[in-house]
Amino acid sequence: MPSIFDQLGSLVHGIFSTIVAAFGSILAVFQSILNAILGVFQTLLSAVGTTISGLAHTFEGLLKFLLSEFANMSHGRWVRGDAVWNMLTTDAGNIVVIGGLVAAFFLYAVYQQRNGRPVTAAPAKKTQ
Repeated sequence: MPSIFDQLGSLVHGIFSTIVAAFGSILAVFQSILNAILGVFQTLLSAVGTTISGLAHTFEGLLKFLLSEFANMSHGRWVRGDAVWNMLTTDAGNIVVIGGLVAAFFLYAVYQQRNGRPVTAAPAKKTQ
């Protein structure tokens, strides 16, 4: 027959285990909410990255197509612009395309920030 001290010890252990389990459950709820929020952000960033990547590949392909059709006159016959083509198939060409897209996005952001108004000089302050 267990003694009263064993039963009290078992009671305290049960209370402590219940409190720990309750805190664990609360922590699990907050962790699942945080994981859901981070999952949404991860999905959004992935979608934006995929969109930007797709646009970059589209513009790269379009630019390569247009420049592959570029011809110049050399010794009385038409030849493909292979020098330009070779430059665009290297990393430098990709950097130029990406830099152009970033510059266009920056200029569009400035335009949107100004609400479509042209950039003008600030009005002069009146001095008395």
